[in-house]
Amino acid sequence: MKRAAILVVGLLVAGVCSRLGLWQLQRLDDRNERNRRAEQQLARPALPLDPMAASDVVADPDAYRFRPAVATGRFDLTRELVVIARAHRGVPGVHVVTPLVLDDSLAVLVERGWLPSPDGRTVQPPLAPEPPQATVEGVLLLVDGRSGAIAAADSWPRRVMSPDPELVGPWYPYRLLPLLLRRRAPPEGSGLRSVDIPALSGGPHLSYAMQWFGFAAIALVGSLVFFVRRGDDTPGEGPPPSPS
Repeated sequence: MKRAAILVVGLLVAGVCSRLGLWQLQRLDDRNERNRRAEQQLARPALPLDPMAASDVVADPDAYRFRPAVATGRFDLTRELVVIARAHRGVPGVHVVTPLVLDDSLAVLVERGWLPSPDGRTVQPPLAPEPPQATVEGVLLLVDGRSGAIAAADSWPRRVMSPDPELVGPWYPYRLLPLLLRRRAPPEGSGLRSVDIPALSGGPHLSYAMQWFGFAAIALVGSLVFFVRRGDDTPGEGPPPSPS
């Protein structure tokens, strides 16, 4: 009975691990598909963020992820965000995010660049000031994460974990586009460093899948070996005794 129970448990564990491995492979396929769409977007010409294009972005932001774009407007340097804990080549720092006001009622958050910060959160204003009127070329990104305001609610610049337009939008007197515009190259002399777009890799899903399949093989082979060996060790009736 114990042999059979061990075998059943081993088969169940192998089945669960195999399903988890297949799930990781499915996630890899999904990620590769997203990467393929992102590469197609990055190859498209820059989208001028005029009022008509802006309304399209608001209606379907996911369709514009990784789309190159160019926007002309006025930087609101009085309402900037500091995205904390952003290292560059091992050096602690922050990202500076500034609204670019497109008209009186609409703005896009522009990730202007990276600044060094000894503790990865503290920088003294003004934050790499530059002329308010600007034309910015960059890539539109959908921000996933938590804004998590850290600074006092009535002070600027405000420190955040991520510049999510949906969550920080109530802080501004104008609407924010639902995407972040990551600038390709800061102007010379600004003290800012450019921030790379997210890497389009397959991530760890393939290695995770191989691990789960390995666990499945260990559970299956181990339970079978145990089953067979315990069977060989089971005492039988033996040969009949010879007559005396």
